[in-house]
Amino acid sequence: MKVNLTAYSLTYAFACITLFTIMTPKVWATEAEDFVVKLKKHYQRIPSLKAFSLTQHYLQASPDQARDYQAPNRWTAYKETEFDLDKKHYLENVIHHFTGGLRYDEVHFQNDNESFRYEKNGIPYGKRIIKQSMNSFERYKNLYMSNIDFLAIKPLLEEVDVAGNIASFQDKISRQITLTHTVSDKKIIDYVFNESPLQLSSIHDKSRGRITFYDDYQTTNGLTFARSIIKYYDGATTPRFIKRIDRFDIIEKIQPAKLQVPQGYGPIIPESDRKLISKEIAPNLYLVTDASAWRNSLFKVKGDEIMIFGAPASIKLAEETINLILRQFPKKKITSVYVTHPHSDHISGLQSYANRGITIRTDAYSIAAIKAFPDLSDDINHFKFQVIGHEQMIDGINFYVLESAHSKRHGFVHFKDSGIIYQADFLEIAFDNTIAKVLPSYTKTFIDFVRKQELQFSRVVGHHRNNNISPEVINKMYETNTM
Repeated sequence: MKVNLTAYSLTYAFACITLFTIMTPKVWATEAEDFVVKLKKHYQRIPSLKAFSLTQHYLQASPDQARDYQAPNRWTAYKETEFDLDKKHYLENVIHHFTGGLRYDEVHFQNDNESFRYEKNGIPYGKRIIKQSMNSFERYKNLYMSNIDFLAIKPLLEEVDVAGNIASFQDKISRQITLTHTVSDKKIIDYVFNESPLQLSSIHDKSRGRITFYDDYQTTNGLTFARSIIKYYDGATTPRFIKRIDRFDIIEKIQPAKLQVPQGYGPIIPESDRKLISKEIAPNLYLVTDASAWRNSLFKVKGDEIMIFGAPASIKLAEETINLILRQFPKKKITSVYVTHPHSDHISGLQSYANRGITIRTDAYSIAAIKAFPDLSDDINHFKFQVIGHEQMIDGINFYVLESAHSKRHGFVHFKDSGIIYQADFLEIAFDNTIAKVLPSYTKTFIDFVRKQELQFSRVVGHHRNNNISPEVINKMYETNTM
């Protein structure tokens, strides 16, 4: 993928952000009306667009899911999408290539009566399917409107009160025209256009703190559009998305066969299965889970103290977990919670533990990453940490800290007496034990280590999706996949 980053240098990005923020249009509203008329003439083909297909690939940054929080990486994705704006149908197949070789090959769609998503590689749903809201079409349509320049400007073209809600400004140096669209008191959007040739250059959604740049305009089949889209979020100095549109085609409709779940998939994952329950799986060792094993944690009762293994992804889920445990053991005290690695879905709920004086146990690298996590910065001085080292034993429980392609430091726990391993993300195995076609490299790292250490176990509890992974399933996935 070739991206001319010089055209989107930080200096230029910040200059645009500053310009959009401070300038106040001071010219007559009639100029805005004249320019909107010019836009309508330029984009007059848009009303005839009823259905289209789009192919794109992109790089995405997500520092809180990076292998190393100090050197955030990007992952790549490839999307094929079809939209029928009249029938309100859509289909999308997105393939995400995450760090370490994790591959999601997901399909989601909406037809007249139903909206589903399923996964072709086997991670994370296996053969199960998820029922989506019938609002999915509108949500994804609005998302794609922002990615395609001639759809992104439709709110300007559809504004009824142009004189009252749209003002214009022309920069004397760049010769760019900015239209400021006041949608509401809380929503103001700046659209910047190059005048010769007339092209959308950028959009600044001030209410959401997002700036999108459009470039590399090309004409295909009589339709001109920007192939390069770069998005900045929340005033960041580096782009969240670097996108490239490979193909855009006008179609008659989406073929009905594409808007169905293929044979062999099912059942539907119930919507009401997220209620947490606690059950003993070994002497004094309890599993906290829900009916679909979507999120799993363990806790060990020893005397009057309780040790938790695995932190939930949110404060809400953390509170539910803590309250469930304390209702079951009201006279005991939760003293620690163990974190396997510092990705956001494993640390975002830690504030609930810190507020109760509960010690957070993890390796030194993960402690540093937690301290650097923006969402916890306001309260981080109240956190109590205990550094966990590789092969450390506490109360008969063995802790291991590996280096993996998923996280620079990646730990797990072995309850030797119970024959149980608790891990997060090493094993990407769906609830129904579907063996994925492609597995990440760090899965092999974990299995090789367990075998080399000759760790004896009968059950592996995964933080995500599957809390009862057998040695037989692990052996099968190792033998049938190239990792």
